[in-house]
Amino acid sequence: MDLLALAPGAVGIALSPLPVASVVVLLGHRRGSAPAVACTAGWTMAVAAALVLAVAVGERLPVQTAGGSSVQAIVAVVAGVVLAALAVWQWTVRRLPDGSPSSTRWADVVERVGPVHGFGLGMLLFCNPKAVVLALTAGLAFGDAEPDPGEALLAGAAFVVVAASTTVLPVVLVLAAGRRARRPLAAMRAGIARWGSVGLVAVLAVLAVVQLTVGVVGLR
Repeated sequence: MDLLALAPGAVGIALSPLPVASVVVLLGHRRGSAPAVACTAGWTMAVAAALVLAVAVGERLPVQTAGGSSVQAIVAVVAGVVLAALAVWQWTVRRLPDGSPSSTRWADVVERVGPVHGFGLGMLLFCNPKAVVLALTAGLAFGDAEPDPGEALLAGAAFVVVAASTTVLPVVLVLAAGRRARRPLAAMRAGIARWGSVGLVAVLAVLAVVQLTVGVVGLR
């Protein structure tokens, strides 16, 4: 099975500013790192569950339409259009009257989340159009390749590890470095607050181009 076919979805999910920012904020929680660990676990569980569900859906879809077009290519084109629309919406709509991004309004709420609700928050953060679209395209890649059980397990594990890596790394940093991690965490918070919205637009735009290219090539 070609693992490169899964790379855009895994990397795209990993480069989701909101879950990363949520974990970083929770790592400064007065209750310690437990809420951040719970949020990371919830996000990772959601990634794995979404992939399994997407694979199940993909296996039930036909390889080709009645007209002979590749179903996977059509889904890739649709995914590209959706991602491009999300990029435009993120840039033009989700901004404050002064033109600044509105991506940090949730910070005060997140800081009040405890360990129990942290897990639910991690799973809830996955319920966004970008993550769902990317998980679906990855699931279709699984179904189209028809890997054997060993290959499927390896590819699925690699997908989850990459997709969840950006939320796991800050937790590992804090657990390993302790108080020495305060300065890097502060830099992460500042960077996310300043560039998170712009970064998300850039990621969405790049993924839209990738999916559209894959889809158009597949339809030829």
